[in-house]
Amino acid sequence: MARYSRKPVDVTALLQQSPLLKGQQQSDIVRQLNTELLQILQLENATFCKVNRIQAGRVQILCTSATWATRLKMQRDSILATFRQKVLPDCAGIDIEVNPNTHLQYQHNPTPQISNNASPQISEQAAAYLTAIAENSDPILAGKLRKLAELAIKKSTN
Repeated sequence: MARYSRKPVDVTALLQQSPLLKGQQQSDIVRQLNTELLQILQLENATFCKVNRIQAGRVQILCTSATWATRLKMQRDSILATFRQKVLPDCAGIDIEVNPNTHLQYQHNPTPQISNNASPQISEQAAAYLTAIAENSDPILAGKLRKLAELAIKKSTN
């Protein structure tokens, strides 16, 4: 009697079937499709429409207004041809849906660059408020508020 009824399976074959890998691959494809959509529409950043998901071979594009949905429907053939040519050859079609309550945000937003030499920026009006508050506050707190107010004075002299 055989102890094991199944043959060993290659680990890479098991990992190919993982739902996590499939989800990551689909999110990468959606990101590429969003980039292509922006190039087709000749825009740098679009907050009115985006590729939402891929389901059953169809690409779902979500819009915030009916006017943009109409524009996308007029360009549907060129968008579909570009998607098939550059990213997803087995794309069956495009579904365009309108949801005005949706906040669309892209996954490839660049993170802001923070410089190490950045000094705090305080306006002269804020400095005046800080010194006014320092007059009627605790001596320790008043000293710290005055130091903050001095930053605005140093900035205006530079």
